[in-house]
This record gives sequence, C-alpha cells and structure tokens, in this order.
Amino acid sequence: MNKFKRDMDKFIGESPHFNEASKEKILLRINEENRPRKLIGRGFNTLKIAAIFTVLLAVVGSFLVAALTENGEELQTSLSQQLTMPVKNFSAVSENWKVTYSQTEVEDGVRSAFLTVEYAGEGSKPQEASYQFFYKKDQESFGGSVTLNEDSSYANVDFGTCTTCILYTDQDEIPGTIEWAGQQENLVLKKTDESKWQESPLFESGPYTMIGEVGRAGFIYDGSEVSRFYENKTQKYMWHFWGSQAELTGTFKVLGVHENSPEEIVVVPETETRPSPNNGADHHIPTMMELPEKGMWKLTAVFNDKVIGTVYVEVHEK
Repeated sequence: MNKFKRDMDKFIGESPHFNEASKEKILLRINEENRPRKLIGRGFNTLKIAAIFTVLLAVVGSFLVAALTENGEELQTSLSQQLTMPVKNFSAVSENWKVTYSQTEVEDGVRSAFLTVEYAGEGSKPQEASYQFFYKKDQESFGGSVTLNEDSSYANVDFGTCTTCILYTDQDEIPGTIEWAGQQENLVLKKTDESKWQESPLFESGPYTMIGEVGRAGFIYDGSEVSRFYENKTQKYMWHFWGSQAELTGTFKVLGVHENSPEEIVVVPETETRPSPNNGADHHIPTMMELPEKGMWKLTAVFNDKVIGTVYVEVHEK
C-alpha cells in the first residue's frame, strides 16, 4: 500500500489534487460553461412570453375590430332601414306657417312620427310658437312648442315610437292651431306627396356658382349632373363661408338630416380649421360628402358648436 501511494505521488504530485484553489477553479469553470445555457434559457423564456402576449393582443384586437364593425353595420343598417321605410306626410300651409306631420309604420301596429314647423310669413321669424293638433275628432291630440335655432330654423319635434297611436290613411285629416306673439292660425294637415323642403337658391361668388345662403355659407354647385348628389356616392364639394376671423377659426363639421327622419348624421367629421379666403369668401374648406338616401337633405355647417349656415340639397337616385 505504501509503495502504491509513493507511486501515485510521483505521478500526480505530493500535494492534494482537490485542494481549495483547485475547487474554486473547477467551480468557476463550471459556471462559465453553464452561463450561455442560462442565457439561452432566459432568452427563450423572454421570447415565449413575448409570443404569448402577441397572440393575446392579436385575439383581443380581432375581437374589438369585429365588435366595432358589427356595431357600425348595425347603426348603418338601422339608419338605412329607417330612411327607406314608407313615410306619409300630412302637411298644411297657412298665411304664416307651414307644418308637416310625418308618420312611418316601423312594424305592425307600431309607428314613429315627427313634426316639422316652418315660418312662411313676412318679417323676422318668431322666437317661439306653440301648436296643438287633434287625432280624429279629439280621440287623441299632440301639442307643444318650438323655439328658433341659431340657424333660423325650428328643430323637428320627434314623437318617437308608439304602439297605441293612430296610423293615418291617405284620406285622414288632422286639424289644429298654431299660436305666436298673441296671434293664432288654424291649419288642417292633409296627405301630400310634396317634399317638405326645397333646394337652397343658387348664387354667384367669384367665378363659381354656389348653393346655400348668400353672404353666409354655401359650396360650389350648379345643379348639373356632375355636381348633383347621388345616394351613397362620395363627391368633393368646396364649402365657402363669410364671417369674422374669430367665428371661422376652430372646429368645423357638417351635420345632415333627411326630410323623412329626425335622426342627425355626421356628413363631414369634425376638424380644425382657420380662415383661408377664396372666390370672394372669407374662408373655404374642401370636403368629401356622401348622403345615404335619395330625397331632400338639410346640411348644417357648424363652427365651434355654433351653426353658421344651412344648405338644402336633393339627393338623386343612381
């Protein structure tokens, strides 16, 4: 045994092979060899987490897009259905007023209705007027009041839907009265196929023909087939405005209402703008406009939530 020990000492040396210094060197070597593996493992875990997050984000994004698309389609479908439903207009014109009651049967036994009031007299428009009409010999009645808006019009009165209201036939008549400033006139609303609105007048400004309110608001339009509105067709129209720099600076948008619906839609989305004179006007804005249904439309130009002008146009069938 002693001989074997002496032979081993000659081969490996007399000092212990696994002393403290040797152990530290070996452990350091092992750590250095394992470090890349740990880094690879950490990198793989990071990539795995990123991949999972990306997949979840894609799933959530797809869900939101689908939900928004579905809601948008439902809103568009709802508006389209409302506009295309048959509407009966009962109208009357007195010395000073034109009143139209519009009724739509949205489903069996359910109707929606609204009232349009316009001043047809001379002089300035009354700030307020009250009305009272009767369904079939006082069986039912509806009344209320309208107030003059900033655009010099009276807002439509929306009666909403009703399951117990009378659905009028073409032969029915609706008698009533309208009062303002101590005056009163009687009207009898009768079925009519005439439009409640007429296109705004044309006027010249600079080298162009425009439609709208002279010296206030309008856009380039001459009534030709090229410039006409057609349902669901997007076209470029150049709006022009007259006014102070203050009232023409800020947010701008255009809202639209069809003659047979009280619903208001956004025709030109809100955008920031500042005066840019052109063609004899104090400001001009190029826009893209599209209207979804044939018939008469009221387009209201709004700056900083204040109405600056109203233009009536007819949308033609393609």
